[in-house]
Amino acid sequence: LQAVQQEEAAEKKAAKQAEKIKRAAEEAERKARQQAEEDARRAEQQAKEEARREKLRADEEERHRAEEQRKRQAAEERKRQEAAARKAREKKAREAAEAKRQSELRRLAEQKARERKEREEAEKAEAARKAKEAKERAEMERIMQEQLAKEQAAMRQQRRQQVLSEVERYQIMIQQTIMRYLNADFKDKSCRLKLKLATTGFVSQVSIVDGDAALCRAAESAVRRAETLPMSEDPAVYEELKDIDLKVEL
Repeated sequence: LQAVQQEEAAEKKAAKQAEKIKRAAEEAERKARQQAEEDARRAEQQAKEEARREKLRADEEERHRAEEQRKRQAAEERKRQEAAARKAREKKAREAAEAKRQSELRRLAEQKARERKEREEAEKAEAARKAKEAKERAEMERIMQEQLAKEQAAMRQQRRQQVLSEVERYQIMIQQTIMRYLNADFKDKSCRLKLKLATTGFVSQVSIVDGDAALCRAAESAVRRAETLPMSEDPAVYEELKDIDLKVEL
């Protein structure tokens, strides 16, 4: 009985021991399962965290790429706008330069037209002034010529009168010279002689024209006796006396 009891006690003890081992195994399995679950949970969390960080990195990289893209696009847009603005400025500058050039061309054309008009007006005025001066000068010259002609005519007339007066005086002197060689027998008789005289009064030729024959012969003889007759030193008077038609009468 004791042995049976001991055996039973041993079986119970063994059963307890087995139950304890079983429970320990189950506990260990549970703990292992918990640990595995914990590890899995931590791994999942870590994976999630890694995925979150990866997503954050990806998002950051995407944001960075987007920012870089935005910056590039903004830079390109800025360059495009700057290029457009530069082209607009250059176009505006060209248009302004062309407008200025056209304005300068118009100004120069207007200036040339104005200068040409002023020059033409000045030339016209100068031509009118010269024409007026020429007309006035011509009129003055005409008046002076008329005055000179009148003066010359008056002088010639005066000179002619002087010459004729001298001619008459020398004709009388010649007549008196001839009559000195005539006597009173030829009273109331007349004779016309043609005489050619030198500048000295020398008679180069004498001829009877008409009249009393006796008086003409006597007068011719008187002329030849005198040899030289009174003669003026004035060439104009001599021209009137060199071929003289002389009337002799007592």
